[in-house]
Amino acid sequence: MANRKKLPVDVRRLVLHESGYKCGNPVCRHIITLDVHHIVPVEDRGGDTPENLLPLCPNCHSLHHAGTIPDASIRAWKHLLLALNEGFDRRTVEILFALRRLRNLYVTGDGVLSCGALIASELITVREGQHDVAEGEYKWDFGGAPLYTISLSDRGRRFVEGWESGDQIAAIALDGL
Repeated sequence: MANRKKLPVDVRRLVLHESGYKCGNPVCRHIITLDVHHIVPVEDRGGDTPENLLPLCPNCHSLHHAGTIPDASIRAWKHLLLALNEGFDRRTVEILFALRRLRNLYVTGDGVLSCGALIASELITVREGQHDVAEGEYKWDFGGAPLYTISLSDRGRRFVEGWESGDQIAAIALDGL
């Protein structure tokens, strides 16, 4: 480890800014000293890029390397920071995961408005009316209020798949639209 080069200052600053200069563990409150942890270790070809780095306090960093904090937690914490910094709160991410399981969700105009950030970021699509309702399913009457169908877009599906696989680059990739 003595031969490892120092992180570039701009990369370290970006990663620390991303976490609010606090430990990447969302329940940790240590801010005095921070280590920058490689999610994919350098010896496993993990790079010094922001998406592979997570600030941890020395205590959480040691607990991770001792096996107490699993890799899955480290990846989840990084994704939470990405979600926060990309403007997605926990509820928004939960909507994306729910839509992956449900395929379509039928909502009133209020439901559409509550998904505004997801619509604007093109992670979900909205169509007016109930589409693809199989015979025998309940059709709800909302007093004449129009219903809308919301579903994951291709971009939303890539986001969820990237999130689930721990590939934060795929989760926030903007290409392929």
